[in-house]
Amino acid sequence: MNLPVRLAPDTRARFTAAEFLRMGEAGAFEGMKVELVAGELERMNPPLGGHSTRQAMVIGALWQAARGSSLTVLAETSVQVDDSTIVACDAALAHRPLGDREPTRPDVLLLVVEVSETTQARDLSLKRLLYAAAGIPTYWVVDGARAVVHIHAEPIDGDYADIRTVRFGAPLPVPGTDGQVTLG
Repeated sequence: MNLPVRLAPDTRARFTAAEFLRMGEAGAFEGMKVELVAGELERMNPPLGGHSTRQAMVIGALWQAARGSSLTVLAETSVQVDDSTIVACDAALAHRPLGDREPTRPDVLLLVVEVSETTQARDLSLKRLLYAAAGIPTYWVVDGARAVVHIHAEPIDGDYADIRTVRFGAPLPVPGTDGQVTLG
């Protein structure tokens, strides 16, 4: 006679955003780049050579466009998408200055930017959906491999309704400003 098979319960450790932040403050991730996605830790690869150069260029361009406005340019910041997800982005544009010890709330963000030298698949799928679900109005993926910027706007029902691709060197309007930037 066959006995019914019982599957083991899900024993994976899941964390809340608050627990994740406390672990980070306690030094649990020292020397690592880690994100929390749906309660699970995801270790990120360290950025490669071209990444930091392109990231600095994006931050400088955003800073120039936002100069004289009430907007704040953020570099390498964490975004708390919900109670079980905190991810890092390379640059962001916020409505106001933020505290140093807390992740950025999506409701203060106008723009999130990922510099994507080797992470295009993740940035154009998982992160796109996370940022759209959080209601972040505009999301750019600066795709160095293809020399383009993927622009995502108008978050509706967990995805972006307006998705465009612009080649490096073409002007990009900066949300919340009258300015434009050219990336490349």
